[in-house]
Amino acid sequence: MNSRDAKSSTARPHKQAVASDDTTASPQKPRQTAMCWRPGDGKFRLLAAALLLLVALYDCSFATVQIGRLRGGDLGDFFALWSTGRFAATHAAASVYDPAALHAGQVALGMDPQGTYPFPYPPSLLLLLWPLAWLPPLPAYSIAMGGSLALFVWAVAGPGWRMPVVLGALLAPVTAITLVAGQLGCLAGALLVGGLRLAQCRPVLAGCFFGLLSYKPQMGVLLPLALLSAQSWRCLASVAFTIAVLGIASTAAFGLDIWPAWFAALPRYAAQFEAESDLLRHFMPTIYPALMQAGTDSTVAMSVQLAATLVVVCVTWRLFRRGVTRLAAAGLIIATFLAVPHAFVYDMPAVAAAVLWTVAEAADTNAPPFATSEVLIMVLLLVAPIALVPGTGAMPLAPISLALMLWLIERRSPRLPG
Repeated sequence: MNSRDAKSSTARPHKQAVASDDTTASPQKPRQTAMCWRPGDGKFRLLAAALLLLVALYDCSFATVQIGRLRGGDLGDFFALWSTGRFAATHAAASVYDPAALHAGQVALGMDPQGTYPFPYPPSLLLLLWPLAWLPPLPAYSIAMGGSLALFVWAVAGPGWRMPVVLGALLAPVTAITLVAGQLGCLAGALLVGGLRLAQCRPVLAGCFFGLLSYKPQMGVLLPLALLSAQSWRCLASVAFTIAVLGIASTAAFGLDIWPAWFAALPRYAAQFEAESDLLRHFMPTIYPALMQAGTDSTVAMSVQLAATLVVVCVTWRLFRRGVTRLAAAGLIIATFLAVPHAFVYDMPAVAAAVLWTVAEAADTNAPPFATSEVLIMVLLLVAPIALVPGTGAMPLAPISLALMLWLIERRSPRLPG
């Protein structure tokens, strides 16, 4: 055997060993790939299509209930908004905060005398309700729900209008729940999501959106902190200016006495809510009512709520250190529902936007693919509102899924150097 043969002979076992190593490693690679979900891949699209089909079936069945109610003249909670606007248009506006006077006016407009629809919102919301009050109830409902839905879809999808995002916003179960309830959750979602979308490129306009959201103060509780962290001074100034303009406009339209009437009504509303909380907690996705629903002591539940609020404040500050990015905006939306004890299922359309933006961020960047556990977290959060409506379980599914989603976003957000 010459030196070339010897060299060849010694090389063969090495090649076989390498081949053997490749053979043992190759089964692991498909398994690892199967556990990863990259937006745009075939299996991710198949999963998204199947999920959209399932929630579309739920939406159709849920909306069927509303069609029957509308035929009977039942507008759900929208009757409270419409009747309050009509009452304010035909009486002294400050009397909307007088429970007895408002109740009598609503009964005269067709409400069941056993019903009760207080108006805890600030006077600025009356600026929107007053023009709707001059329309018949059904057209007013159609304009309010249709208009808020269109604004919400625009805010989520942006100028690109990518069809998967549009369908996700339209077909998310919480969208149907909100519209059937006759609430303005899609409007609040549009203002929050739209403001976050515009905050980086058009901060003054974004501040106007956030200022208009002041009719629902709990939805913007973390916004000042986030904007301070991002050093978005123009946006903060625009928020303050818009709120001031709304205050002046409300005073000019309804009189100076409407503000003392609202402040005086808030303790009465809080007492009424506490008295009726056993009937309402299952509609709330937040931590404190979920723990109370599960039978936790109130002191323990509030302690957990306060601890969670402190944690999400820190997470929000860190997320916005790089500016108002799409992932930071998604985190803010989720953190809001973990920070406040008072929110309802119909306030959650913005949560669907947070999930869609998290997926869009991964699709538009070189972010790592989603793990199967992350996909399950996002699906769980999208369907969690369905479990809140019947209120048949004591498991705090919504707060758990919100906490997991915030962990997912924080984990995937870029770190500041040093």
